Amino acid sequence: MVSRQGRLFVLSSLAFAVFSGNAVAGGFEKATMWDAKYAALAGAAVSSVNTSSAVFYNPAGLARLEGNEIALNVSPTFVQTNGPAAGSDTYMKGERNFVPNAGLTGAYRLNEQLVMGYGFYGAGGSNTSYEGVTVGSLAPMTGKYSTDIKIMEAGLALAYQINNNWSVGGTYRITYAQADINLASAAFGGTTGALVGYNDLSGFNTFGVRLGAMYRSDDNRWGWGLNYRSDVSIEADGEASTYVANAAFHNPGIAATAETALPTQISTGVDYTLNDDWKLFGEATWTKYSDIEAIKFSSNEGTLLVNRIIANWDNQWNFRFATEYTGIENWALRAGYIYTTAVTPEEYAAPTFSTPAGAHSFTMGAGTTLMGGKLGLDLGAEYNFAENDSVKGGGEVTNTRTKASAGKYDTNAFALHATLRYKF
Repeated sequence: MVSRQGRLFVLSSLAFAVFSGNAVAGGFEKATMWDAKYAALAGAAVSSVNTSSAVFYNPAGLARLEGNEIALNVSPTFVQTNGPAAGSDTYMKGERNFVPNAGLTGAYRLNEQLVMGYGFYGAGGSNTSYEGVTVGSLAPMTGKYSTDIKIMEAGLALAYQINNNWSVGGTYRITYAQADINLASAAFGGTTGALVGYNDLSGFNTFGVRLGAMYRSDDNRWGWGLNYRSDVSIEADGEASTYVANAAFHNPGIAATAETALPTQISTGVDYTLNDDWKLFGEATWTKYSDIEAIKFSSNEGTLLVNRIIANWDNQWNFRFATEYTGIENWALRAGYIYTTAVTPEEYAAPTFSTPAGAHSFTMGAGTTLMGGKLGLDLGAEYNFAENDSVKGGGEVTNTRTKASAGKYDTNAFALHATLRYKF
């Protein structure tokens, strides 16, 4: 069981059965993040990152920087999640929502072997909503079914270059999460509509780490990298409200706490230079989402109708493949593909959560330098989707014996990425 392992995701986790938000790739995270260069390379950065973004991707890469830098990254994302929001064998199109994502990173060389890095950046989140959802077969209620989750991180990193081949590094992480979640659930065997809200949720985790190692061959033709992310746990405090159709069970607003986790993650990858113009990248990322068996809610001020979400997630794999072409003077062209395994089992599917299916992501982009190489500009774009037309559902996903809905689930998203990097 995930006891106190994390409110970081109080939010996203929260929505298992009838709730929460969605990153198309599954779990709490997108398959690509905010750096335009590495987003265009399908996020395959662990073996080759040599910018201040190494604070996030692999802190050992900071040791490969030349000089100092500061970088601004923006990644506006648009997500639409569709599914049986009103119960089994219904199908509703969700709103297409805007999810901001950005990062500010920097690095400073202390001496020939030590480099310090820092960053403030988005680490996860989602924004999913259905308008006018009616739930309950005998005593219906109509309301908004939505989740707005934001997960942010601050990192302070240090990297050490052991020799020409090896470097190591670590990032100290402070994680902050906030969310508003509005649930529309058919409780008590699907007969009674209930609207449950967990709003103004927020909380910190003040200790998390990333640890990395990187190897470069003597001729720099190929490299290998490894990045470890520790799990983080946060208790998110906010307000809970509950309204049940034709019942006296009403809580207009009481203090509540939610607990869940952002789990352990390990990435390893390689890159290989074919010739002067072409480079290939491959990477595998494993995330221990099986640690999240349930999400718990509690309050000292009253009874919560939904005090537990049964998750029973599976571990997640991301497989990343990418290529870069530099045969055009002062330009690099990039493209990649990611396959992400499903985290949510069909039995515990939720229309506002990760689609219970493998996800596919396609990325592309380009980069150039200006001002004699002092200013770098990278642009990228991505499209990803997941779909399952015959989800069986049926699992009990809350303490009220709410059943996961059967039917069609799908999610799609597209994002644009831009990074401006100044070297000094």
